[in-house]
Amino acid sequence: MPSEPLAESVKPRGLLAVRLRPRRPALAAAVAVLAAFAVLAVLAPLFTSLDPVATDTSATSLPPGSPGHPLGTDLLGRDLWTRMLYGARTSLLVGLTTAAITVGLGMLAGGLAAVAPRWLDGLIARTADILLALPLLIVVLALAAVAGPSLGLVVAAIALTSWMPVALIVRAELRSRRERLYIRAAYALGLSRRQVLWRHLLPGAVPPVASIAAFEVGHAILTESTLSFLGLGVPPNRPSWGNLLTEAQSHLLTGEWYTVAVPAAAVVATIIAVNAVAGAISGPSEGRTW
Repeated sequence: MPSEPLAESVKPRGLLAVRLRPRRPALAAAVAVLAAFAVLAVLAPLFTSLDPVATDTSATSLPPGSPGHPLGTDLLGRDLWTRMLYGARTSLLVGLTTAAITVGLGMLAGGLAAVAPRWLDGLIARTADILLALPLLIVVLALAAVAGPSLGLVVAAIALTSWMPVALIVRAELRSRRERLYIRAAYALGLSRRQVLWRHLLPGAVPPVASIAAFEVGHAILTESTLSFLGLGVPPNRPSWGNLLTEAQSHLLTGEWYTVAVPAAAVVATIIAVNAVAGAISGPSEGRTW
């Protein structure tokens, strides 16, 4: 029998086989958008010399294109370009951190439920069902009463109320696969339960989980805006895209449309870009490539 090609023999396995495939040109644009936002956020001091919270009563409500203020200023004279740059730090941090924690908790709980004894599987599933019915606002109010409004509160509240769909999807995917012939063959070849979980079970759950992760990034950014409006999110003295939208909502009908349009466009562009990247994530699944 001819030996397998070298490319097949060194083909990555398990979760390492999950990779990005440029199926459409939009993927490159999405990556470029996310990279641009990341660079602007991390290197914000290089793109502006102004303080994002400093006020200037002599330069209030300036329109875009004003000298020294490319995106204009708000009612307090704060530079919107500077606030957008530093706001990107907060919003992207909330979105990415929350998505990472949500996916990590969900995959851990779902993977444990799929391979654990029946009583533990039932306990995890029922806990997820109960938490799915728990409103986000109640969790936030409870955490705020203990710790007070903060960035950590926003991340913790969203993560604690968002990991359940990931866990249930991972659990369902793994339970549907663990009795299939190739899984039994893996056990017969001497692979441990951990190896089977890593190489053969978890990769099949990655595509649907990636979609949820992308949704969670946008969901976290939008939720941060809502919580900040209620006074339970990011403190007002810390710029974020959510805070910018909250502060600008009263200006929408006053002719200062740019105070709403600019942060809203950034949020929408981020959500679209993250979803485009997540849609290109692929992994092996029973002889086919995603």
